[in-house]
Amino acid sequence: MVKTILYIGSLNESGNSFGRYKTLKAMGNEVTGIDTDAYVYGGLFDKFHHHLNVGPGILALNKKVLQTIEEVTPEIIWVDNKPFLQSRALKKIRSKWPGIKIINLVTDDPTGKYKNAWRLCLRTAKYYDFHFVQRAVNIPELKKYGAKRVEICYRSYDPSLHRVVSLNAADLKKYKTPVGFIGTHESYREEYIVHLIKNKIPVSITGNDWQHAKQWDVIKPHYKGPSVYGNAYIKTINGFDIALHFLRHTNRDEQDSRTFEIPACGTFMLAEKSGVHLSLFEDGKEAVFFETKEQLLEKIKYYLEHPDERKTIAKAGHERCTSSGYSHAARLQEVIGKIFT
Repeated sequence: MVKTILYIGSLNESGNSFGRYKTLKAMGNEVTGIDTDAYVYGGLFDKFHHHLNVGPGILALNKKVLQTIEEVTPEIIWVDNKPFLQSRALKKIRSKWPGIKIINLVTDDPTGKYKNAWRLCLRTAKYYDFHFVQRAVNIPELKKYGAKRVEICYRSYDPSLHRVVSLNAADLKKYKTPVGFIGTHESYREEYIVHLIKNKIPVSITGNDWQHAKQWDVIKPHYKGPSVYGNAYIKTINGFDIALHFLRHTNRDEQDSRTFEIPACGTFMLAEKSGVHLSLFEDGKEAVFFETKEQLLEKIKYYLEHPDERKTIAKAGHERCTSSGYSHAARLQEVIGKIFT
């Protein structure tokens, strides 16, 4: 059933929030988007906006939201990830349009290490009908702040972007590598990757902040550059024989976008073990998981030496990903179903 949705989130075309917005429209819903980036970032007050959730951009965004509700009268106000709606605006919505469902799909960790930057999320949780979160621990934590219904909604992939692609000769020269990792620097990731390098593993690293690594001199020859997006991102993943996947510990992640994007690209995924990962892909058949840097090294050596077995697992992982409801559309349809039941 078609829904009228006011979508409030980042509409940067390289981001997953835009992917969800685009998917909701492609599903046939009537979607009006408000780009939070235009109000929150890029000005003198962006740090106040992001970290303290106050400032002129926040006020302007809330004014725009109320104006847009007057114009389109949505059935759902869909806030993607960090919410910047103030109590005053939410109270007005509740009073003037009591039939509108207000939801927050949170892809970050609002009650974790960086919860001070999520003041509005926590302060206004009681005004939302639903919160959809990434980790089970968020459920009781958000309810302590007054959240009504908190449901799990894992990350997902965009089939129009995250897919198997053929690499031409120039692409192969640029992207082909036996072992690769895409992601931002974190100290434990550095520890694991340096361990691989010192053990002669041909690994490449793509992502931000690696120049700040304590062992940058070791990593530098293997560093390909900062984060990539769009087709460059897809070609990078498709160019890996083995794609490493480290979870983000500071976010208490048990899965994330790359959990689905790597197998959707048909690439063999060697990922950090978690209970959620094990529920999504069968270890040794659809993906392979590791716990220690010694185990990671051992498994890389094994699967580099057994390409047929590696390709069989990659194919099975791709089939599991594409047939199990892991796409944006499947996840978002599940969210809409829960909102109206």
